[in-house]
Amino acid sequence: MRDLAPTALLSRLRFKQLRLVDVLGRTGNLRRTAAELNMTQPAATKILQDLEDTLGVKLFERTPRAMIATEIGTHVVDYARRALTDGERFAGALANLKRGGYGALALGAIMATASDLLPRAIAELKRQRPLMTIQVLATTSDQLIGALGRGELDLVIGRLPTSEDRAKFDFEPLSMEELWAFAAASHPLAGRAHLDLADMGDLPWVLQPAPSPMRRLIDTAFGAAGLRTLDNLVETSSIFATLNLVRHAGMVSMLPSTIVAQEVAGGGFVRLPLEVKGELEPYGIVTRKGVVMTPNAAEFLSILKSLIASKDQEGMSPSGTDGRTRPGANTLSTKRKPVRK
Repeated sequence: MRDLAPTALLSRLRFKQLRLVDVLGRTGNLRRTAAELNMTQPAATKILQDLEDTLGVKLFERTPRAMIATEIGTHVVDYARRALTDGERFAGALANLKRGGYGALALGAIMATASDLLPRAIAELKRQRPLMTIQVLATTSDQLIGALGRGELDLVIGRLPTSEDRAKFDFEPLSMEELWAFAAASHPLAGRAHLDLADMGDLPWVLQPAPSPMRRLIDTAFGAAGLRTLDNLVETSSIFATLNLVRHAGMVSMLPSTIVAQEVAGGGFVRLPLEVKGELEPYGIVTRKGVVMTPNAAEFLSILKSLIASKDQEGMSPSGTDGRTRPGANTLSTKRKPVRK
């Protein structure tokens, strides 16, 4: 079959075809796909055959256990997911605008920004645009970048986990992030004046899942010290779960100082005198290359940069806990420092 011109090809694609390959790519089973889409299996088979005829290529290979996307099929499944996500966001924003709102904005942010910078920026945006619908995904950079690449987010405040990501995304650095090792005030190590990595290897940890940049830095530090990879651990990207596991389950963890400094100052947690060599890349604004930023995203970034500039003028840093930029704040150095009461 002769390849169709791009405009002719797009005019023949249908949302029901995209929905089918999206679900089939996830389930690998035509019967379950048909049931999920509330249609008969023959109808689902016909939709798939029509799409393969239009594209002139086989999208799925039948195996005894599942239907597996071909190399081109994987490309089509990825496109279908992005197109459906864009369509859903378009419909939601349209409904919001018809009600007199300001559309929608989907943000992704790492934990370091969740306790101060991000809430302040969102509060100011809502003050200016009270009817704007704002969706926030707070998790690790690797998950955020994946969601941004699929078109599920307008922008991300985070890091680029891999060098390959720099070819796909634009990055504007914002700030360094200081990490603290910490435990509950009742933890046996709470009174120690010095700790080495060797003292920490057998303890129960709660950490971000791999391959997040923070987790990769910690694993690399243990490996460089000749210690085995941490295996007594719980993995979660939830701040709430992390803090409560440290507080109630006797675990230790490492998080941005902006998240734990208040509880350390209040006596609920103690900062552990642990030094881990390594550098964490600065976090910043991540957007997709070649994609024009929406007006809502541009307005949010303007507010965000204004807040950062205000802090800089006051001698403050978004990553600091007492308002001053700390030397070496981009390193995973967690030596004990006096806590201001």
